[in-house]
Amino acid sequence: MADPRRPASGGRRSWLLTGALLVLVVVLVLARGPVALLAAASVALIAAFVIGLPPLLRPDGIDWDWRPGRADEVVPEPGIAAIRRLLAPAKGDDEAVARLHEVLGAVAADRAPRGLPEDSRLAAYLAGPPRSLSTDEVDALVTELEALSPKESP
Repeated sequence: MADPRRPASGGRRSWLLTGALLVLVVVLVLARGPVALLAAASVALIAAFVIGLPPLLRPDGIDWDWRPGRADEVVPEPGIAAIRRLLAPAKGDDEAVARLHEVLGAVAADRAPRGLPEDSRLAAYLAGPPRSLSTDEVDALVTELEALSPKESP
């Protein structure tokens, strides 16, 4: 069993190695001048690059967005993404229809602060009580929402 009061030998070795490298650099600078220090720094930088680069290039299993073919997917706006989640509510979620109505109203108010065109399907849906929508109806409403001009920021 290792003595807890005694430092690990790996720590002592690293201190000795660091000290030896420091002494070597000081001797080089005294013997050859600052050019030797620059050469030592260059060698250290190249060694760090050669030692540090391979772990960074190893596959990490992350699906990076910048890879070719990933930029084609258009991420929906947060409000529209919430609408899509409300289309298939969990079993027993009786408030999904009312939440869908609220979300559609909030997104419409955000995207068209001056009001919706009166002849639009979206205005007709928001004027009535919350009701279940078919996928085609929601698709038409989302298309109308996406066509609205977003509110300009101050």
